Amino acid sequence: MTATEALRALRERWWVLLVAALLAATVAYAYVKWAPWVQPRWRSSVLMQATGRLDYGNFLALEKELRPLAEQVLQLGIMREVDQNLHTDLSPELMLEHTRAEPVQDSGQVRLDVEDSDPRRAEQLTLEIADVYTRKHNAAEQGKLREERVILSTLDRPNQAILIWPQTRILVPAAGVLGLAVAGLVVLGLVYLDDSIRTPTDVGRYLELPLLGVIPRSRSQATGTSTAASRRTDVRSRSEADVPSTSTAARI
Repeated sequence: MTATEALRALRERWWVLLVAALLAATVAYAYVKWAPWVQPRWRSSVLMQATGRLDYGNFLALEKELRPLAEQVLQLGIMREVDQNLHTDLSPELMLEHTRAEPVQDSGQVRLDVEDSDPRRAEQLTLEIADVYTRKHNAAEQGKLREERVILSTLDRPNQAILIWPQTRILVPAAGVLGLAVAGLVVLGLVYLDDSIRTPTDVGRYLELPLLGVIPRSRSQATGTSTAASRRTDVRSRSEADVPSTSTAARI
């Protein structure tokens, strides 16, 4: 099958491709919106700024100092204190599982991310975790020399939660494209497996015989059947009208 034949087959069956794409997009939308097992996930983020002797270090020193600070955020003790302050219905273990902390290069900052099914709760958790950790860390730094202290502070920036799953604007078009591709492959496969003779080109391809001529289909033949059927109906109705009914014949 050549590329021209493939394009012709797809063009002739364009409605199959359209129906498959719409069906796949509809199923994806219904899955995202109404499937009971699809839980939305929201992410809220805050930044903690490190100041102190890090200002005098180079990039390598900054990276080495910030990574341990980020890892110290992920402690069950901090999560337990956060749970006591907010009285959430999440266990400290689950809270820790949904929390991420990592250093931000070239900024002297630690990024704290919390994912939750409730956007409001995710925002509250990020701020409370950052507040609890910075207080604990800064209190521990007070016993060190001034030039050795690393003080953390939570940056006053919006921490509005964003939806990270499911992404309807991405999933629905992707499902439509996937349905279109699958339908196209099915159509091409059926055309490839179909060895019936439909065009003069197929005669030379399958039979390997020269084509002497082509007899076109007459329009009168195509409409002959319907015309004959209508004539039969006409004759039948006329004959029924000419034959008198039984009651009329009896009166005569």
